[in-house]
Amino acid sequence: MMNPNSFSVLGYLSVLLWLAVPLLWFLRHRLKLPGWSFLALALLAFTFATLNSRTHVSRIQAEVNEASPDAVMQEAAKRKAVEEAREGEVADIRFAEDGTEDFIDKAGMDEADSKYLESLDESKDPEWKKKKKSRGEAAEEGDDLDDMLGGEEPAEKLSTEALPEEKASSEPIIMSEAHVATAQRLNSINLSASSYAILLGLILFITDYLSRANSYARASCPLPLPAAWRNAFTPLPPVVIPERPRRSLTQELAHFARRGDAFVCFTKDAASLPESLPTFGKSSRPIDLLRTDGSRISDTFVFECLWYRRSCFVVDPSRSQTLLTEILKQLELRHASRARTRHNVHLVWNLSQPPNEKDLADFERLASSTGFSLFHTDSRP
Repeated sequence: MMNPNSFSVLGYLSVLLWLAVPLLWFLRHRLKLPGWSFLALALLAFTFATLNSRTHVSRIQAEVNEASPDAVMQEAAKRKAVEEAREGEVADIRFAEDGTEDFIDKAGMDEADSKYLESLDESKDPEWKKKKKSRGEAAEEGDDLDDMLGGEEPAEKLSTEALPEEKASSEPIIMSEAHVATAQRLNSINLSASSYAILLGLILFITDYLSRANSYARASCPLPLPAAWRNAFTPLPPVVIPERPRRSLTQELAHFARRGDAFVCFTKDAASLPESLPTFGKSSRPIDLLRTDGSRISDTFVFECLWYRRSCFVVDPSRSQTLLTEILKQLELRHASRARTRHNVHLVWNLSQPPNEKDLADFERLASSTGFSLFHTDSRP
């Protein structure tokens, strides 16, 4: 049976925390918990378990059993045998300072018997006799002026009285040997379980992040991870029409760039967009936003650059229909050969008039198998 004092409050809290990690995972949809919360609970559980082990379990000690009655009787029998063996050497004269057992003449004893009797009698000496011995030993060892004048206490003892007392170490927690073994075993299990909880929390955090990555309403903190990882947890939707935009147009394009995706933006506000966008951090490895005004860049070149993610484009409304027709044509060829991009490609439709129904239906049929998606939004700067 476990002793309640085997763990401190922190130890019991650590158990509750690492147990809560898998439990809350099953309730994540109802409670709408973020993925980092599982990892945070696991780290907190491991911290509490470590503190409990170092500050509480390490102080647990096994209780020392007192001498049994048989051992006391054996000790008394040995003493009596020594006294009977030396009965003839008992002195007839008794002095006032003699104790109750000071009747054996120890002068004729050998060294072994003398040491044995001294060890037995040392604990039974009168208090005044112990003080007398201590004064005599101090007088023999000390040679300073205080000792020569007959000081009763050594100078070293007097000089240390004014010093502050050292702080006592933490008192041990006394338990039976069985409870000590149980506490140490449970402590080892608690440390191991909290360590596994960190690993589980990390897996749950990554799983939750990847499952949110292709959801417009739930995605956050874009990272340049392989598109296959995100698509394996949540397929890329062919058409995304948000009820309420979360970001401005520039922020939406920056979000796609940080994910490592390619995009082409159909908008009439090309002048308000930057020339390039960072793909990681704020300025590292920027990706260029090329304008397709005029006939210098063909529609086929735009599609090939999007397919291999060489650059991203901003398209004027006057050219939006012709480019969309070319993209559908190329997607039909890739779909027939079962080709798919290694990254996701987004068509950001930032025009007030959406694509016609036939083009939109064809795009939905071809987008999922090729890695393309259409993000439709109102015209925003």
